[in-house]
Amino acid sequence: MSGREAASSRTWRAAVEAAAGDREDLGDLVDAVAQRAAAGDRTALVDLIWVVDEHHLARPAIRRLVVQDADAEEVEQDVLIAVAETIGSFRGDARFTTWLHAVARNKAIAHLRRRKETDPLDGDEGDAARISSMIATRSAVDDAIRGLPELYRDAVVLRDIGQRSYAEVAQELGLNLNTAKARVARGRALAAAELRGVR
Repeated sequence: MSGREAASSRTWRAAVEAAAGDREDLGDLVDAVAQRAAAGDRTALVDLIWVVDEHHLARPAIRRLVVQDADAEEVEQDVLIAVAETIGSFRGDARFTTWLHAVARNKAIAHLRRRKETDPLDGDEGDAARISSMIATRSAVDDAIRGLPELYRDAVVLRDIGQRSYAEVAQELGLNLNTAKARVARGRALAAAELRGVR
């Protein structure tokens, strides 16, 4: 990300924070960045993943179906990955949150089906945990990780390559646990987009 892109991103995020109490203004800001991300703007995709995660935009749709906190958190990570992989299908005919809630609902239903169809002890891990296994070659891994913003790259490397616990990632990076989890989730989503060829 260039210095100009970083400054633009900081300005946009500040506007999001200022508009957080006004659903209409927040919706307008998110819709605009989602349309840019759908058109292939990588900086917009980073900003979109940030706002979906930071403001838990998918949570209302997930919580209608998923009760357990740990399961809801897993589905939220799956949704981030799905957004990064499929943002190109967002046409802007409706609010981004309408599109997002459909994605979240589908991921929640898929999660519930996996739970129902499998023994909970068999280790079915869902989209968030499959990032490592979906990568075909070591060079693809290296390229996807190198392409991540440094903010997320270190967290993903520690968690998914180093197989460290979230607590260890947090300690290593000097972060609180929730921040470490957020960086891993956002980094995974961006890596997934890179691996799927979303630019």
